[in-house]
Amino acid sequence: MSKPSAKKEEDKIQADQPTWRFAQIQTQPAASINPLARSSASNEVIDKAVFFAKAGEDKSGVAALLPPEEDGDEPRLWSPKTIRTVPAFYPLEKSSRFIEDDHLSVASRLSECLRVLSVQATYNDENATASLVTGENVEMHLSLWRTSGDASSKYPVGIVVELQRRKGDSIVFHRYSRYILDAAMGDFDDEVFHEKTGGDIAPVYTKKAERMLKMQRTAASEEESAIIAIEIAHGLLMKDRMDARQLGLESLCLLTDPQKTGSATALIASHVVLLGTAQGTTAAVGEGAIFDESPFQEIRETILSLIQLRRIGDEAGLSDDDEEKEIIDDDGFEGQISQEKEHMNLLHNLALAVLANALEVVEDLDAHDTEPEETFKPRSRIDSAEITNTFMNEGKDITRKELLSTLITELGKAANNPHNACLSAKCLRSLMGASDDARRRAKELGAKNVVSTALDVGVRTHAKLETECKKVVKVLTLTRTEEEEQQTEPPATEEQKEEPKQD
Repeated sequence: MSKPSAKKEEDKIQADQPTWRFAQIQTQPAASINPLARSSASNEVIDKAVFFAKAGEDKSGVAALLPPEEDGDEPRLWSPKTIRTVPAFYPLEKSSRFIEDDHLSVASRLSECLRVLSVQATYNDENATASLVTGENVEMHLSLWRTSGDASSKYPVGIVVELQRRKGDSIVFHRYSRYILDAAMGDFDDEVFHEKTGGDIAPVYTKKAERMLKMQRTAASEEESAIIAIEIAHGLLMKDRMDARQLGLESLCLLTDPQKTGSATALIASHVVLLGTAQGTTAAVGEGAIFDESPFQEIRETILSLIQLRRIGDEAGLSDDDEEKEIIDDDGFEGQISQEKEHMNLLHNLALAVLANALEVVEDLDAHDTEPEETFKPRSRIDSAEITNTFMNEGKDITRKELLSTLITELGKAANNPHNACLSAKCLRSLMGASDDARRRAKELGAKNVVSTALDVGVRTHAKLETECKKVVKVLTLTRTEEEEQQTEPPATEEQKEEPKQD
């Protein structure tokens, strides 16, 4: 009796065995499947195309969002087409916000805030991301995420805005992140921002330090400290390390900014940058003082070389063609070459900032000196035209290139690098405002058309570039009569200043 029962069990197993062969994923399209075979084995055969199409409606991680197009609407700077869901096990940055709003409204508020903050943005509509670069060379990454609102998510249905710092000063990053995330929430007001900061974030955080410097400094100590600081910056610039050179240029940026170092220090540093000498700018190192000024001359040569030749000394420079084409090295050193190229672009930007600060100090020193001291007064304000002409002529002898042509070319690249274009516009405005020859030569080089194009870029994406371009246009269109009236207009006397108070 046991043998027949065992045989029946074996037959039963063999009969069930072929049914497992149909438990497979169908790789061919659903339209090519035989309807009879599909109906007979509907429970065993899985149609891959239909299965993942249905699953992708709710669980694909991507929401297809097609923004409505209307004829009357202006083209948006950022129009995300797809919003990804937050991936599993993906920790969001603390600098993120959840918003219950549609993605187009959030993207519109963010793009407008970035324009007001003058942040260079490269938008990716496919992934709803943006690569950001501030004027302080802080690189950030902005992402929009979609929340599903299911039980496994901590957020209801909406949008998550995430901002990450990729490179640069963390303190500067947090300053910008507050405004950007507030704009995503709809809490950013550009008018309040301009009233509070004047359109620039950095000076707000240096007022306390400026008051402390005014309380503790004396004229002699400040001048002596300025000379020592400039010599330290020179030592850093002459090193062959990337970080040392960057620190040297950043030091010069601070030394030529009156809001961060004081008017006397900024004047000395500006003379060093423009003329390669500190003679005649201070009482301590004034007439009759003899000391080695070769470091000061090397500083001027380095600034001009970085701006016009994109190199330091006799090193291989980076031409404009090298910027546009991709560098390929057969020996596998393309990463190192790309890093050197990126570093040289950073030094080029810092050198433009140093030159812009120096020209502004020489052009209008009294605008920053709110509490003038009764000490030795330098003569740079009177001789600003002479300093400008000397700088341009001697600079051409050093680099064999015309500075105005370089600055106008840089301004023409506003669409690709608005930060450098903004600094170039500041330099052009100072040069043309101080020198008639510079204004005349700029017109010959076609500055009006270049400035007009850069102004359009600034209106769309960069508020500071827009402001500086408008100043350049004003200087270019300044007639001879208006210029003479501005130069011959006598300053207001103390009695004239007190007349409104008496009324």
